Amino acid sequence: MKRMLTACLLAGLAAGTAQADSGPLYTGQPGELPVQVALAYLAPDMGRDGQFEYARLRISQRSQPESFDRVSVSIQQDGLLDDSVRARRWSLQLIRGGDSRWYITRQLAEQRCYRGPQGWQRKPCP
Repeated sequence: MKRMLTACLLAGLAAGTAQADSGPLYTGQPGELPVQVALAYLAPDMGRDGQFEYARLRISQRSQPESFDRVSVSIQQDGLLDDSVRARRWSLQLIRGGDSRWYITRQLAEQRCYRGPQGWQRKPCP
């Protein structure tokens, strides 16, 4: 029953993404925690060859009480070495499948700019 419920939840969450037909955005490895899965998924965007160009990194994981098969992970970089982008953040939705792996089903990527609109936005900074 739990497997069937998880499969239905995974299908429903995936339907709300731009990549609904292709399934989850990313599949974690067995035994990984949601934060580990999120960091592995975002690694290409966060740095190269162990190098990074930000002063602060904030990671937050949230779930509803007694519903630990669905998780939201937020990752924010501040103090970027970029003259147009002030900060970047990603909001990821994960669900644990019947195989005990975490699947990223939704992603929202935003940034704050030095110039132009001052709030978080999805479009590129000027």
